[in-house]
Amino acid sequence: MAEDQEKDAELSTDETEELERLLEDAGDEAVAVAGLKGKLQKILANKKILMIIGGVLLVLTLGLGFLFLRGDKEADIIPVEEPVAEEEIKDEEETKIEKVNIYKLEPFFLPLLNEGKETGRFISISANLLLSNRVLDRELDKVLPLMRKSIYNILRRKRPNDFLLKRTKTEERIKQEILTASNALLLSGTGTITDVFFAHFMIK
Repeated sequence: MAEDQEKDAELSTDETEELERLLEDAGDEAVAVAGLKGKLQKILANKKILMIIGGVLLVLTLGLGFLFLRGDKEADIIPVEEPVAEEEIKDEEETKIEKVNIYKLEPFFLPLLNEGKETGRFISISANLLLSNRVLDRELDKVLPLMRKSIYNILRRKRPNDFLLKRTKTEERIKQEILTASNALLLSGTGTITDVFFAHFMIK
């Protein structure tokens, strides 16, 4: 049995050559690794080479960053122009809208007369005057008593049937008469009353 074990322990020629080859390969790899380590240590020890490599990397990084930011800025420029155009349109619209100047009159309340006799009915009217300019209201304050008297006279001359049967025509006629009478009281050059609006026009 001991002889069999000795025979097994002995290597054949092929096995011996294979083992030697493997040992040589391992030695070559160790030499190659040692050579790479040596070269890497030389590069790290040389400060000039490190600075050159760092500079190249920095230039590449800055160049890529510039291209990236430039692309974003070009994309941002396009939407900025649109709101500016919208703001200009809004400004133009606001300048076109003019302020409306209205002068409110106190309500008028008077009985309806038929041939000088009371009918038991009353008329109640609230009128607003549209002015051609904003300073005209000062002139109206000066002539307000005369204006109210003129409007009372206009309303007194109307008959009950004018309000009951032909109400829309009567309202238009009263508007025109108020315009004519009121503008006649104003000084020339101060402005005019351009329209009359009734807030309420009621017959009781």
